[in-house]
Amino acid sequence: MLEFGFNGNNLFTSTQTPGLNVQLETLVYEKKDRIATVTLNRPHKGNALSRQLRDELDLVMDDLDVDDETRVLLIKANGDHFSTGYDLNEFSYLWDADSAINDVQRRPHRRSPVWSRREFHLSRERWMRLFRLRQATVASVHGHCVAGGLDLIGVCDIVFCADDARLGQPEARAMGEIHTFGLWPVHLGMRKTKEWLLTGDNMTGAEAAEQGLVNRAVPRAEVDAVARAYAERVANVPLDAIYSHKEVTNRWFETMGIVAAMAAANDLDAMGIAGPGMDEFTAVWRQGGVRPAVRMRDKPFNEHRTYWDAYQASRAKGPAAED
Repeated sequence: MLEFGFNGNNLFTSTQTPGLNVQLETLVYEKKDRIATVTLNRPHKGNALSRQLRDELDLVMDDLDVDDETRVLLIKANGDHFSTGYDLNEFSYLWDADSAINDVQRRPHRRSPVWSRREFHLSRERWMRLFRLRQATVASVHGHCVAGGLDLIGVCDIVFCADDARLGQPEARAMGEIHTFGLWPVHLGMRKTKEWLLTGDNMTGAEAAEQGLVNRAVPRAEVDAVARAYAERVANVPLDAIYSHKEVTNRWFETMGIVAAMAAANDLDAMGIAGPGMDEFTAVWRQGGVRPAVRMRDKPFNEHRTYWDAYQASRAKGPAAED
């Protein structure tokens, strides 16, 4: 059995691949009983998906590609939230030249929609590597899972969620699409995708389970244990069978065109952040950074969580409120 050892800095070394010696700073990676566990470990940033975190996730997948013993990859998160999306401070140069953080980002062509399109296509392909991983991938979600966090769980095989979690694409209100589109059209269907996407509202974990975005919603205190219980059951299945089951199921949807559809989302995302819809967001961003810009974007929506809540509130006020 492949064994991994850790020190206080989450250092792992593989006995199967001599010389692999990697310092993980944004993830915690463990293996036990044919289950690998990756824990997102940027709680002070709401587990925002940074370049470093994604690079380290690639290292995990490199390891799993040569590991014939591990059957399941369990993905969870430290802190209050599973993931608040992509770390916008690292990508804001795509729409705001003044926020570039290095010489490469300051190159003029890096802000071209053509370049943005390339970045988003490459990002999608990185996520699809997780989609095609030999091992079963199981996510355990709590707190907020929005924007890029939906890209991550969208490509996982199975998702368990706290019933009070919040899942949504608030960037749809100003900033465009996400890189795998969270596979929403696959998981939710056409009408539900449009219902949630056109407002950027967030759904609860319970609503996400009811509509098919996640497999099951349970109380927050139980979600990690439920995900672990499922992973332990899958870990009894041979790895070649797991991969075969994934491949045949994924192929159905790939044949239906999900890769081409995601590519269209990437194209439109690149155009969206270069369009007039970003002008006000960018102006506020330049004055105070990401938090004020997001607050400005979301202010018209904040009184109620969804359109249905807003409708029910208007009914409760009665006809006099409409005069």
